[in-house]
Amino acid sequence: MGSATARPSRLVRWAVPVVLGLLVAALDWYQGGPGVQYPGTLVAVPLLAATLGGPFTTAGAGVVALLLSHGIAVAESLRSGYQPYSSAAMTRLTIIAVITLVAVVASWHRTRRERSAGQVAAVADAAQLAILEPPPRRIGGLRCASAYRSATQLARIGGDLVAVVETRQGVRALVGDVQGKGLDAVRLAGYVLGSFRERAHDDLELDELAGALDTTVRRASLGQEVFVTATLVQVDGATGSLEAVSCGHPAPFLVSPGAGRARPLAVEPGPPLGLLELTGPPVALRTRLEVHDRLVLVTDGLLEARRPRLLSRSPAGPFVDAEALLAEHLADGSLSRGLDGVVRGATQWSRGRLRDDLAVLVLERPAAERLPPGAAHPSTGDERAASTSHR
Repeated sequence: MGSATARPSRLVRWAVPVVLGLLVAALDWYQGGPGVQYPGTLVAVPLLAATLGGPFTTAGAGVVALLLSHGIAVAESLRSGYQPYSSAAMTRLTIIAVITLVAVVASWHRTRRERSAGQVAAVADAAQLAILEPPPRRIGGLRCASAYRSATQLARIGGDLVAVVETRQGVRALVGDVQGKGLDAVRLAGYVLGSFRERAHDDLELDELAGALDTTVRRASLGQEVFVTATLVQVDGATGSLEAVSCGHPAPFLVSPGAGRARPLAVEPGPPLGLLELTGPPVALRTRLEVHDRLVLVTDGLLEARRPRLLSRSPAGPFVDAEALLAEHLADGSLSRGLDGVVRGATQWSRGRLRDDLAVLVLERPAAERLPPGAAHPSTGDERAASTSHR
């Protein structure tokens, strides 16, 4: 996310107003005449500087405008009978000076607002990163990568959830979507993420963990009828054992090397979190993640990306082919570059008009690392050290 205080470089802030002033001077020299007053447009020089730089840059641009205006008058007196110190020339200089003063004050107020906005943005950015902690690249014997794009302008996170933790049962991951948008959705997302990171380490089955998160949603909703769709998965990096639970959320996808399309897991969806008391916990799917297979968890922001109709802002066109898009970018190659391709593809398909937050999480089971002949396994060294200490 770009900084709220991002400004052009110092060279640009100084060069653009000066170039404008020189263009006005050149236009007056080659096109000016007795009835043409091009130097009057030099008031635009400090005004332009006020939009690009700070008070000192604006004041400097005003001085340049004054010098150019007087220089034009002197040059005009050399080729005609123009008086450089006439009342008209002095009035023009006075107007440029007054406009420069106004531009300096305006620039000072603008830079103060930008500095304040930058501080607020920095605090908000830190708070958002604390809520949505990026997952590690490797965890529990798996490779891991995630991508997140908020539909809210200038926000890093929205109502989508992404979290990965390593537990005694294996790697547990959560991808979800909070009902609604705005600060209320972010608040509820923070509650659910915090509860998941804490309760995932408890000795709970995956469906029981979903029940614990359901309780969190009902308590955090403050009596309002809100819910959170979520998919929970548990993967053993050593054996490939995979469990998945869907609480009203799209099923995870499996992408195999060289596959032309991603394959959705046949997980039976249950009610969203916050509504599980109506039917009880969802049914867990148990399967296996093969070596080099990639497990992809997504939110509706990807699946519901639509191409707008021509010359219309209504997203009434066809949906993106998510299964083909995932396979195209994630069947082979780097996880991070593949995720960049997925987000870029969905954004291009919707012509930059994603209407919902987009989150994608990928877990890959790599091949077991082969040790050189004669090299001891890391755990063997630990066991030998422990054995030696007992002797």
